[in-house]
Amino acid sequence: MLEKPICPTPERLARGDVVETWLETAGDAPQKAYRSSGALYTLRKSGAIEDCHVAAAEMWARDYETGILGARDPDAGKSGAKSDIEYAMLSRAAAVSRCQAVERSLGKVSMRFMVLMMIDGLSVRQMVQQMHKDRQKLSGAIELLLEQLVELYDDMPGRMMR
Repeated sequence: MLEKPICPTPERLARGDVVETWLETAGDAPQKAYRSSGALYTLRKSGAIEDCHVAAAEMWARDYETGILGARDPDAGKSGAKSDIEYAMLSRAAAVSRCQAVERSLGKVSMRFMVLMMIDGLSVRQMVQQMHKDRQKLSGAIELLLEQLVELYDDMPGRMMR
C-alpha cells in the first residue's frame, strides 16, 4: 500500500511531461500519482500491466533520480526531527542502495530498459527503434521486468506494491 503520493523530483517536473493521475493499489482508496513515461502508461492503458507495476516503476524512477542522478528528494525538508541536510543524505543513500539492489537482482539489461522508459521517457516505438528489437518481444520484456520489480520492491522493508 502506498502511504502518500510519490511526487516527481523538481527536475522531472521541469521537463513538463508529467501528468497527475490516481492509482488503485490492493483494494485501498485511489491515491494521487504522477506520470511521465510514454511506454509505461501505454502498457497500462492497454491492460498489459497493472497499477502495481506503474507504482513500482515510479518508485524506481524516484530512487534513480534521487540516488544516482543526485536530484533533490521531494520529501526533503518535511522530516520533522532531522535536519534537512541529514535527511537528504540519508534519503540519497537509501535510494542508491535500492537502485543497487534492483541492478543486482534484475541485471544491467533491465536497468537499461528502466532508464530508457522512466528517465529518458521513451515510448515503446522509440525504444524499438533505438534498440533494434521486435515490438512484441520488447513489450513482453518490459512486462516481465515490471513484474520482477514489483516482487523486488515488495520484499524491501516498508514497501508493498500489491
